[in-house]
Amino acid sequence: MDPFNCRGLIIRSAEYKEKDRLLSVLTSDRGLITICAKGVAKPGSSLGFVSMPYMLCDFVVTVSHGYYYLKDASIIESNSKIMESLEQMTVAAHISSCLMDCTLQSENSKEAYELAVYAYYMLANNKGKYLLIYSAFNWRLLTIAGFTVMYDTEDPLIKTGNKYMLNISGGEGAGGNKAFNRLLEEPSVRALNYFASCDLKKLFTATADRKTEIELKDFTTDYLSIHFDKIYDTLQILNTL
Repeated sequence: MDPFNCRGLIIRSAEYKEKDRLLSVLTSDRGLITICAKGVAKPGSSLGFVSMPYMLCDFVVTVSHGYYYLKDASIIESNSKIMESLEQMTVAAHISSCLMDCTLQSENSKEAYELAVYAYYMLANNKGKYLLIYSAFNWRLLTIAGFTVMYDTEDPLIKTGNKYMLNISGGEGAGGNKAFNRLLEEPSVRALNYFASCDLKKLFTATADRKTEIELKDFTTDYLSIHFDKIYDTLQILNTL
């Protein structure tokens, strides 16, 4: 089979054998694929850069017996600034984990790919916004997966004084198992609606005060854990610093 070209994000780069790497690459049209990059860990390899995750690259790939092998690659966006702080690396690892968990068989891989391209780029270039980028990514990914709703800030069923009681298990207002209820301030609810519906190019341009950032981080993490059936606690490492 002739080689094919594709553009994709390196979500994960894992050691394989002594000098090879297995690349988990998220593409727009093929979803998440695994590419074997043979010999790239050798000193002086011209393709050694693929050992680094979070890069947007153009790949030339061959297919043999149903497996993908790297023939050539070039960097479109390195996103190397992610490696400049623990906060950025931690959020990037979280994004990678979410994408690995939800897009393997997803029919919405194009939307997930576009979201990831913007998320990694904005994370690399906006160190101070890592928490807001984290929450915006979470909520937009959940929206792509069909797990969120738009909240009516005038709905008396969820509004309690100046706060809102939302349920992380169903996306609607409070109800059912009270353990799943969360009380949020209005700025957080409006931010969730914005994350779910805005033009993707504007998703990570939002701003918020620190209190709202923390509230959004906690709510979207709990919501993500419920709907993806996995405990997402990557950011806990930052609480020990």
